[in-house]
Amino acid sequence: MIPVVVYDKCQCDPKKCTAKRMLKFGLAKEAKTLGAIPSGSVVLSPFSDRALAPDDVRHARRGLVVMDLTWTNIDEFPRLKRVEERALPYLLASNPVNWGRPMELNSAEAVMASLIILGEREQADAFLPRFNWAPEFLRLNGAMLEDYSKAKDSSEVVRIQNEYIRSVVGDD
Repeated sequence: MIPVVVYDKCQCDPKKCTAKRMLKFGLAKEAKTLGAIPSGSVVLSPFSDRALAPDDVRHARRGLVVMDLTWTNIDEFPRLKRVEERALPYLLASNPVNWGRPMELNSAEAVMASLIILGEREQADAFLPRFNWAPEFLRLNGAMLEDYSKAKDSSEVVRIQNEYIRSVVGDD
């Protein structure tokens, strides 16, 4: 079991906020301040140079952190020095706001994908009854998540990601 931590910037509609739902259903714990984020944990960041990979599980055991803020305010993303930042590989959103858009996942989609990549499928499956879009997320991304979860490291995740992107774009 990987401890999931949410740092919520309270920028979205509380009725639609997936971070708040994760907290409500016990799928995550809240870090009320940046200082409360566990040292050495994995922070999901769209600005990281490294992709999340199965070998990051050793850091994720200290915490898997999602920073909940809107994509329109992504420039406010907090940068921390005492954590391991990782980016998610290519995935498609299934939530009603960003359905089908690559790389614009909500917080719960990001955590669910991360847990699968890190080999914690059972923990990820706990999201299925709590988010009505979760089965669609697995339908859209299941094969990619399976392949990412078998990669040995970040560079292999990126290679797999690039193969998927080439297959979508049709680049020979």
